Amino acid sequence: MILFYIPCPDQAVAEKISRTLLEEKLIACSNIIPGMKSMYWWEGKIETSSEYILILKTLERSDAHKLIEKRVQELHPYSIPCVMQLPVAAINDSFKNWLEESLK
Repeated sequence: MILFYIPCPDQAVAEKISRTLLEEKLIACSNIIPGMKSMYWWEGKIETSSEYILILKTLERSDAHKLIEKRVQELHPYSIPCVMQLPVAAINDSFKNWLEESLK
């Protein structure tokens, strides 16, 4: 299993990315978490913004991570979106089976 961590500017963007990737069977599930405050360097100064965190769940398949990254970059409004891939050390069998069935 692979998790993706993707900050989004608002709920609409997070939902658009989620729905598109679900329809394309690139992910089996997403979680949208509101209310994150981000602070970061941008164009030489410190910025602060509110964001939504998008967590995507999929299985490790040949080039799925590259396809997901490509699609997120196409759909995301940020010029440099964070598309962070996180490996999962272990997963329970029933959830893994559900992931496999969802991605067929």
